[in-house]
Amino acid sequence: MNPEYVDLPINDLIPHPANPRRGNVKKIVESIKANGFYGTIVVQKSTNIILAGNHRWQAAKACGMETIPAMVVDVDDVEAKKILLADNRTADFATYDADELSKLLRDVISTDDLIGTGFDANDLDRLINEVTDTPDQKRKRNIEPFQHCYWLVKGSTTQQGEITDAIVKALKRFKDVEVVSATN
Repeated sequence: MNPEYVDLPINDLIPHPANPRRGNVKKIVESIKANGFYGTIVVQKSTNIILAGNHRWQAAKACGMETIPAMVVDVDDVEAKKILLADNRTADFATYDADELSKLLRDVISTDDLIGTGFDANDLDRLINEVTDTPDQKRKRNIEPFQHCYWLVKGSTTQQGEITDAIVKALKRFKDVEVVSATN
């Protein structure tokens, strides 16, 4: 492959015409705006076609970036298609460890908001529903004691201000309480 790491002019690159993956460019733009662009895309040397990172390239372009970090690989067209397929397919086999994801999200929420993480309040709602035990399920979970307690309050956007004011007012009487809000 003889990979070469370079910054390439964003307009010189070509998205792969056979890319079967459909990404959420809006979420990637949000991440770039919050965290900056990290990582690289993979580009076929002979064609300037993007093999991995087509959606990151689209998002970088939408953010007005003029160059993008790239790993340029010297491969033929068959190898290029295999890289395209492997990059997309191997991601499908990944799963989340629910407890580790929960800990990581709690850690981020306790110090900041979720902007740029790809997660939002709807995702938190789904995660909470997935791990909430019901009397019928009687799952045994090995949950370590929490050092902090977090609440997720779901309400309409027209009530958002009233809800926030009520929570802040009620919690002011407690010491060492911080109110963190995440909205969707």
